[in-house]
Amino acid sequence: MGATQQTSENSLIEASALSTSPVALLQGILNASPGCVAYYEPVRSSDNEPGQVIDFVYRVVNTRLCSLIGRPVDQLVGQQMTELSPTVKTNGLFARYVRVLETGEADSFESTYLADGTEGWYMITAEPLASGLVVSLIDITDRKQAELHARRQADELRATLDASLNSILLMRAMRDAAGQIIDFRMETANKSVVNSLFRQPEELVGQTLLSVFPGNVESGFFALYARVADTGYSEQAEYYYQDKNGFRGWFEVSAVRQETDLIVLTFNNVTAQREARLAQEGQTQVLQAILDHSQTAISLHEPVRNEQGQIVDFRPVLANRQALLSLAPLTDVIPQQSVANIQQTDEFARYVRVIETGQPDSFEVAYNNRYYAITIAGADGGVVTSAVDVTNDRQYRFELEAVNRTLQQSNESLQSFAYVASHDLQEPLRRIQAFSDILQNQFEDNLSEGERDMARRIQKSANRMQLLIKDLLAYSQVAAHRDPYAAVDLNDVFDDVVSDLDVSIAEKKATVQVNPLPTVQGSASRLRQLMQNLVSNALKFRRPSVAPFVQIDARPAQPGELPESLPDNVPFWLISITDNGIGFDEKYKDRIFQPFQRLHNVATYSGTGIGLAICQRVAESHGGAIDVSSRPNEGTTFRLFLPVS
Repeated sequence: MGATQQTSENSLIEASALSTSPVALLQGILNASPGCVAYYEPVRSSDNEPGQVIDFVYRVVNTRLCSLIGRPVDQLVGQQMTELSPTVKTNGLFARYVRVLETGEADSFESTYLADGTEGWYMITAEPLASGLVVSLIDITDRKQAELHARRQADELRATLDASLNSILLMRAMRDAAGQIIDFRMETANKSVVNSLFRQPEELVGQTLLSVFPGNVESGFFALYARVADTGYSEQAEYYYQDKNGFRGWFEVSAVRQETDLIVLTFNNVTAQREARLAQEGQTQVLQAILDHSQTAISLHEPVRNEQGQIVDFRPVLANRQALLSLAPLTDVIPQQSVANIQQTDEFARYVRVIETGQPDSFEVAYNNRYYAITIAGADGGVVTSAVDVTNDRQYRFELEAVNRTLQQSNESLQSFAYVASHDLQEPLRRIQAFSDILQNQFEDNLSEGERDMARRIQKSANRMQLLIKDLLAYSQVAAHRDPYAAVDLNDVFDDVVSDLDVSIAEKKATVQVNPLPTVQGSASRLRQLMQNLVSNALKFRRPSVAPFVQIDARPAQPGELPESLPDNVPFWLISITDNGIGFDEKYKDRIFQPFQRLHNVATYSGTGIGLAICQRVAESHGGAIDVSSRPNEGTTFRLFLPVS
């Protein structure tokens, strides 16, 4: 409060300095008022806009107003308002006073006031009186600060509630005449209730619980809230909620009594988590059913470590039904007994190695008179073991190995036969040929015509026998002797074939057209043997009076063109050898690749019937196949399929 010079607290001060007893009485009353009181007279403009209020002049003031402003009475009375308080026009007070004066209607409002650097709150009342204005100011700073403090606390509480990820409701119990709780009124709700109840807080506050959510009784939530309100003991629960409005879901609720009949609910809508958990449990059951129907024994093991972190054991934690059935002694003790206590030491080391390296391992073990193929793989810090009963496969493998040994012995016998045929059989044959030559050359004149015919037949049969033995040797050696495979340019192969057959080609006036061919992996000698047989056949089986024409082409084979014996996921070359010869009926196509099978007269077309069988063996030994298509008197096309290098 500023210093004041006060001549008398009960004196009446007026601009005209008039002093009467009633005035003194009035001044005393004003000074005794708990608020600041002043009477103002307007100052009006006389220039451009006559009559407009441009200021107010203090005419009467009480001592409290002097203290507020910090000036003595004689420095207030007669002074203009805007000179003493320049902010009245910027803070809106001046405009309010003018409006009261011009409308004749009183105004009452709250406003801040700054005096001596101290900010306070005042209830201001302005009323018209005579030609002027009476203004009273009552200090409401304490009340206002209390309100602001309460509001700040409320805002802080609201901010705290709204910052919570949990949904929060404050509810007050509603009781009947007998004191029984019949409903709850929702008094406060935070913003997170939208996430759980899909309603804004303002839609809930002031409403009764059962009017908005009638399903609380059937779900069991209402009984829980009533118990908490009556007993004061907190409770938690998770129930399923459903009502006639179609709202449903799983809710996790915690209820606490804050004061009499006022409870605080913290809850969350856990429908998504609950349904996901149920779905996961369902998937787990499906997965377990799949595992149990698997013929593979599958088990999961976790490592057991000592204080130094070293793996000292493995503990089974899961096994499917096949594991329980197949590995009975082991699974009888799951999970009481560990793998290391049952498995052999080297198998335990395999488990440890898989854990340490992260690399899977596979091996076979004999167990309980059965054979199992074991695969170990890492799985989330543990190992998954799968065991497949391969007893039948192993027995089949044993049988197959026995058959292979028998076949190997047969091949060795065939090789022995080939040796005998090439040496022991051919030697007597050569003697027969030599003696028949002597008979024909030296004793022909001494022989009768019949004897000479017999000598010619002996020589012809011996020659045919020699050719047959030669072809048999070639056929047996295709599979028995295999040259190391290397890159073979088929263009070079056909150049050699055409060169070898140039005499026959010239005699028959044949044309052999070879288009660009690929390079493949194989045996050059075997592939040359195959190609020469095919070209020789094209020259041999020609139509009378028609010059032979042979065309060789190559292109990538399409999957639909491959024979059934070849995989459709491997690329192959298709080499075509086409002629214009006599052809044959395709109903015999399966016979022509069999040894000694002939479709034509031996007297007309020479040969032993082994050439195409050799072609088939060569194609198959190279991982390919051979096929044929033909029409009588139109020609034949052999299709050779060889893997792309």
